[in-house]
Amino acid sequence: MSGETGRAADLGPQSTSPLEYAWYAIIGAGLVIGLYGIYQALSVGAVTFGITDQFPWGLLVSTYEFFLLMGAGIVISVVSLALIFHVRGAEIVLKRSIFVGIAAVTAGLFSITISLGRPERPFVHAFLNANLSSPIWWVVLFAGSLIAVLVLLAVLMELDNFVDAPVMEAVGVISFIVALGVILGAGYIFGMVESRPYWGGIFAPLYFLLTAITSGLALVAFVVIAEFKIRDESMCIELEEFMTRPVAVGLGALVGLTLLFAFLKGIYGLTATSDTVAMAYQQMLLGSFAPIYWGVGIFVGLVVPLGLLAYPKTRTINGVFASAAAVIVGVFVTRYEFVVGGQVVALVADPGYEYPIASYSPSLVEGALVVFAVALCGLVYTIGMRWFALDIIPEFAQTDMSSCTGGPMKGDDDD
Repeated sequence: MSGETGRAADLGPQSTSPLEYAWYAIIGAGLVIGLYGIYQALSVGAVTFGITDQFPWGLLVSTYEFFLLMGAGIVISVVSLALIFHVRGAEIVLKRSIFVGIAAVTAGLFSITISLGRPERPFVHAFLNANLSSPIWWVVLFAGSLIAVLVLLAVLMELDNFVDAPVMEAVGVISFIVALGVILGAGYIFGMVESRPYWGGIFAPLYFLLTAITSGLALVAFVVIAEFKIRDESMCIELEEFMTRPVAVGLGALVGLTLLFAFLKGIYGLTATSDTVAMAYQQMLLGSFAPIYWGVGIFVGLVVPLGLLAYPKTRTINGVFASAAAVIVGVFVTRYEFVVGGQVVALVADPGYEYPIASYSPSLVEGALVVFAVALCGLVYTIGMRWFALDIIPEFAQTDMSSCTGGPMKGDDDD
């Protein structure tokens, strides 16, 4: 029984391919660009953002939700399958999924803390001025707990010889509960704002749960396949089968459900009897943002992946890779649409504010900070990829059927 995914697994750094050097250069460029945004945010403050009194939540909040929910979705869609439900094949990507989750949550926490202009304040006041009746306080607690439990899982993976299956299953259950708390809590924060019905009311937690699981599974598929492509190394037979069968079918089903939910949500909003709700949906789905929403968020992010994953001949490694990338881009767009759409209708007819439609445009500084968040996500996973034995299937997760045999494929032999 082999515990490796097709290459020698030692605890030191591996050889570097030309594409890997290019990957490092991209990450470095992203971090440098982001440093400009960090400097502006810390030295000048939130006035460098495009947000206003009417639009207190902008691109950085949607980016925070994008990364945080994606990290929580990874725990529910992949990590729990290996640790709790013992789904065959999930153990092969268990270590990678944990590091992808750590990377995503780290990027999300960076996005929300830097958006405050004073990143140290939330960590201090969360303990000094704890408000147990505040949903935001609970989400912050769950978010911090999520990255803590993911780091704990990563450490326990490295102590494989000293940890047994019941302990890991217990930690897996805790991580599942924490991830679920993050998703439902974030949805509740938006849904409880009665003056912003665009955010969905009681449906917001369900929407967040569905899209979190979908994007989390997509990110794992994208990163795992991208790693083998960048390193120019062979993917083992069992891993390729896991990606092109359970992952592809599961992602396709989730994308289909998300597409159905998006259409029902759009129909509900555009036909709403409430003028406020209808106006917000018309602005986002039929107004100036419509080409981005329908073209990128729906067509690229949902329709194209659904077609690729539903057709057997494109349900290959490259097909799954393209579908996962499209889903990630689409979810990023719809996270932005969701956050902005809830604020686009002005609440009061004050002559000092825009009315009836408020406007928001992300600033250059916000864009630079988002680039930094993406680069930070890539950097955290790259550290794990280079310095941890991600190829070894943990002993406690192995079964009599667990193996990862080297195969002839080097990307996709269906091309």
